[in-house]
Amino acid sequence: MTNGLINMDKRYAKEIIALAEDAKQTLVVRKEIILDDNTTDEQLGVIIRMMYQAKVRAENDSIERCKKFIQ
Repeated sequence: MTNGLINMDKRYAKEIIALAEDAKQTLVVRKEIILDDNTTDEQLGVIIRMMYQAKVRAENDSIERCKKFIQ
């Protein structure tokens, strides 16, 4: 029974890693952020870059946690 659970954990961990890698390829930005007239294009670029970097960090943390189940 324990081997079955370990294999299931590994399978889920691999799937989570694949989903996290895929998630790093896109960023969803709310239209309110894009359409804000008080934000310059330069500021918008900085905001989007910060959002993307935060997302990549979060996904990388998730990947590292899941790698422990595979090893």
